[in-house]
Amino acid sequence: MKVFIKLSLVTFIIVGLSGCIGEEYDFSPPTITLSASDVVDVELKETNVDWRGEEGKQYRKETNTRNGINGAKKQQQLAVAPETQGNLRFDSEDFFVNDISSYIISSSNAKQDIRINEQDRTFTFPRKKGNYVYVLELQTDRGYAQYVGNVVVK
Repeated sequence: MKVFIKLSLVTFIIVGLSGCIGEEYDFSPPTITLSASDVVDVELKETNVDWRGEEGKQYRKETNTRNGINGAKKQQQLAVAPETQGNLRFDSEDFFVNDISSYIISSSNAKQDIRINEQDRTFTFPRKKGNYVYVLELQTDRGYAQYVGNVVVK
């Protein structure tokens, strides 16, 4: 009976550990989705990235500010009402967030900070109607990533 219990225990441990061996993890910057109530979600585009991936592998992407803004204007637009609550969703989070900040740039190139609730990653879109480029900056223990999106407040 003791042999049977030991054999069963060893088999259970081997089967349990074998599920962990073949797994692959993605340590790249997350895909971030911008959403608002009753509106189609929009995926933000990576512009500037300095990230350490698996085994410290470096991932870099540099876009100058003008190209990033122009690229955002070509993205799918997120149309929202003034002062609508927005939400950020990460597709993965295998890192520790040190700081998350965002701002919008109007068509006249005026910059306005957008305060993000870091607990639930919500914020409020501006009151003033217009076309905006939404910029998100993410600082983590794995590095830095900046994202842009196209927003219109109607």
